[in-house]
Amino acid sequence: MNRKPLFGLKLDLLQGAFARLSKEALAIRYGIRPNRPIELSWKESPHQPGLRIIEATAGPKVDAGLIVGSVRMGYGHHRMAYSVSSWAIARGETPYLHDLLAIDSPESKLIRESDDLYSFLSRLASEWGGPVEWAWGMVTMNGDLSSLQFSTLLAEGLRNLITDIKPILPLVSSYPLNGQMAVAAGFRRVVHLVPDNHPQYYLLVPGALNLVQSNGAYAKFIQMGVPAENLAVAGHWVSHDIAVNAEADSRVRMERLDAKKPVRVLFSVGGAGAQKSYLSRFIQAIVDLIRSGQVHLWVNAGDHAEVADAVRTAFDKLKIGYSTVESFSDLQTFCSAYPLHGDDPARNAVVFLFSSHYEAFTATDLLIRRCDLLSTKPGELAFFPVPKLFAKRVGDHEAASAVRSMELGEGTAECRSPSDAAALLRKMISDRDLLRQMSEAVIQNAADGIYNGSKTAVDIALSMKDE
Repeated sequence: MNRKPLFGLKLDLLQGAFARLSKEALAIRYGIRPNRPIELSWKESPHQPGLRIIEATAGPKVDAGLIVGSVRMGYGHHRMAYSVSSWAIARGETPYLHDLLAIDSPESKLIRESDDLYSFLSRLASEWGGPVEWAWGMVTMNGDLSSLQFSTLLAEGLRNLITDIKPILPLVSSYPLNGQMAVAAGFRRVVHLVPDNHPQYYLLVPGALNLVQSNGAYAKFIQMGVPAENLAVAGHWVSHDIAVNAEADSRVRMERLDAKKPVRVLFSVGGAGAQKSYLSRFIQAIVDLIRSGQVHLWVNAGDHAEVADAVRTAFDKLKIGYSTVESFSDLQTFCSAYPLHGDDPARNAVVFLFSSHYEAFTATDLLIRRCDLLSTKPGELAFFPVPKLFAKRVGDHEAASAVRSMELGEGTAECRSPSDAAALLRKMISDRDLLRQMSEAVIQNAADGIYNGSKTAVDIALSMKDE
């Protein structure tokens, strides 16, 4: 394992000096003091049996098990962490979720406010489009070596968030800062899940084994000078329940096509809540398909009340009857009542809204196994084993994820406008062979182990030695 800073890659002195000054300025701004460990303990997760949550309180120490690092930025990184936890639990291990934003401290405040800014700019770019979207796209595509240096220096300054955990434990990170922080704190059994499919330096963790989701991403990172000993192709980050049932669910979807049942379309809103206008216009463009019952539209607004309000307003104006699910217990009841092989809901539209981040993103995981087609921006859901109709990206880095799904045969091209998405959906309704081909591709990909990336990450982390 190469454990050199920045993998031994070199930056010029000016870039390094600027990164260090920026780090020190942030430490002063947020009152972060080095070498002051935050006392950590754990509690049982109220949502996921078998998972333990790390928190900043006095209590039982984290002295065994698998640490799963994440941060509540959007839904993607937490969804990746959830997938890792689900595979660990399935093999009888105890995972501990280390969510940086769950630990109240000056360090977590810095991270939270950075995420708030990122989400705001994502929404702004999505709603305004044009030059704003172009500028934001350039930012999300420019994760160069200097950004990696800044991130690792910042992680070094934030390591108080993890130094109360024994560094001999294995750790799987779903966000670069988690892994970088662990390496800075002396952890040597670190496996990092690289998100997306667009290689950028700042997505990596020097001193760790970085796992990617595709051969193309691996080849590009090698070309960028990342040592092969720090890289491996694992597959897609998919939760246990969805991955192991990918083939069976695909066959049921094809049976529904043969039976001419309504196409259940799940539109999953991203963690930044940046698709309000796009979604409202998409609903208007397919109103006849919903009214006629050819399409059942399920919208998971996550924890974004303003998006749910916009969707309900659109349904009201178009005189579309809908039902609303607003609690996790009601979601579980809904999922039990409407499996893929069962009856369809009486209402042709359903709006899902939740009060917590965890419920918001896990709802999509549960609903994926009940839908025929997932409509989503090409974020981490682009790698899930379900036919996909891609909405507009939020950040240009997401474009490569849609391409990956297209190459595998289980996703469409990115639809930059709602009218394009509606036209493609109409084609799928009139020629159901398109949906059948996507399900057949999922079956083949599942047989090839493409959706077992999180399983691979757990297996590697637990087998690593403390060198």
